[in-house]
Parts: sequence; structure tokens; C-alpha cells
Amino acid sequence: MEPSSLTSAQPTKSSSPFPVNPQNQIRPLYLLPLHATLNSPKGFGSPPKNNKKTKKSKSGGDDNEEEEEEEENEAEAGVIPEVVTNRMISRMGFTVGIPLLVGLLFFPFFYYLKVGLKIDVPTWVPFIVSFIFFGTALLGVSYGIVSSSWDPLREGSVLGWNEAQKNWPVFWQSIWGGGSRKK
Repeated sequence: MEPSSLTSAQPTKSSSPFPVNPQNQIRPLYLLPLHATLNSPKGFGSPPKNNKKTKKSKSGGDDNEEEEEEEENEAEAGVIPEVVTNRMISRMGFTVGIPLLVGLLFFPFFYYLKVGLKIDVPTWVPFIVSFIFFGTALLGVSYGIVSSSWDPLREGSVLGWNEAQKNWPVFWQSIWGGGSRKK
């Protein structure tokens, strides 16, 4: 074998069985721009204030200021204050967490009854017990919302029964679309 044959100037074809085309190469996902998240990010913060220009009245600037305040109040009317949101979340932690934890603890309990104590527990008993406790946890989400005080200045009671009686009709109206909508 001659040394000149090893260093030939002719291009050699790759020995890959697959054709390589630089235009069809797969790009890593981290290099692709995330247009949807970068263009208009939306989070849990306060909504941006509308900068609508209103028509100026002939009487002066007082009416214009009142109209702007009304627009801001209408925009903030649907926003739940952070104090109330934290109150709802903490109450949901109890009304969901306790039944869920009890429902999950029944699985090792039934396992211990069947394997450890050799008690023949029918299969439907763990299903019914877990259904009851997991269903109670699901209802706890709604009860956690309506049993907390929706007034930012008032804490409410421990169980929240009085608040729940006041808030249930409002809750159902919001679900069924009975709320007042301006057209």
C-alpha cells in the first residue's frame, strides 16, 4: 500500500448507511425559540391596567378622572384579593388533605388485615371505603372555597359553616351563569 493512496485529495463518501443532509438535521429543542411564552407571558400577577382614552367632556377634567376610576373598579371587580385566596387554599388543604390521607391509609390497613391477621376482607370493601374518602376529598375542594370568608377584612369561623351558607348561592350562580353580565 502506497502512502499517497492514504492521503488522496478526492472526497470520500461516508460509510453511514443513512444519507446525511445538513438541511434535515434535528435541532435540539433548547435552541428553538419559545414564541408563545416570550411574546405574551401571563401569570398569576395582577392584570395590566387598561389605558383606554376616554372622550374629554366640556365641563373639565373631573369627569374624566371619575370615568377612569370607574373603569379601574370594573376591571378589579373580578379579581380575588390575595388574602382571600390564601385563606381558601389553607382551608382546602384541610378539607382535601385529611380525607385523602385517611383514604390512602386504609390501603395498608386492609393489606395488614388480609396478610397479617389472615382476615378475609371482600374486595369491594376497600373500593367502597376509598371511594367514600376520595369523594369526600373532592367535595372538600368546593367546601374549602365556599367556607372561607370572601371579605378580606373578616377572618371567618373555624369550620366556616356560616360563610358556606352565604357563599353557596353566589358559587352556584357563578357556575350556572346567573351572574350579572353587562352587554
